[in-house]
Amino acid sequence: MNKKIVVAIVGIALAGALLYFARNAKQPPKQQTQGLIRTNAPVVDAICVQNIQNLSHQSVNMEGVDEELVAQLQTVGFRASRKISDSSGKACDATVNAELVEISGRTRKTARIDYRLTLTGEQPPRISATVEGKSRDSSSSKFQSNFRQMELVVSRKPDKASAEREAISNAIEKQAQQIKEAYQHGLQPWLKPAE
Repeated sequence: MNKKIVVAIVGIALAGALLYFARNAKQPPKQQTQGLIRTNAPVVDAICVQNIQNLSHQSVNMEGVDEELVAQLQTVGFRASRKISDSSGKACDATVNAELVEISGRTRKTARIDYRLTLTGEQPPRISATVEGKSRDSSSSKFQSNFRQMELVVSRKPDKASAEREAISNAIEKQAQQIKEAYQHGLQPWLKPAE
């Protein structure tokens, strides 16, 4: 009787081990903390930024937006990034084209930016994506208390231009992060679906 129980326990343990290894063999290896870059992935150090166009059909101050994208790309690790109009510096490994396609909202603005990242010497982009950024909601009133008195402090609503700029800045930050993540995964070619 004891021999049958021992054989059953060993059989269950072996079955559990086989099931464990079968499930975990299909999982990708764990990435290092700085990300896994494929061996055949292109090396991108310098990303050149084309002028970001305003296609939102609204008047928006676009001054300095290109420089902000360059700064965000440098922050996430593309140290040699620059505007395409700057002829000095390292040659471009890739180019980013972007358009502000929509600004919406009343007090809290949402900016939507479409962009493409194309490697130098290639026609189809490696990334074609959309990012959205939102401004903070500061339309609520705040109460400030003091032992002597209670007074209502109404927070100022941000003006339209600063809310739009904040939304655009948040979208640009997300854009740089998406480019970094795509680079860490090897910037796979964008394959055209079979017809």
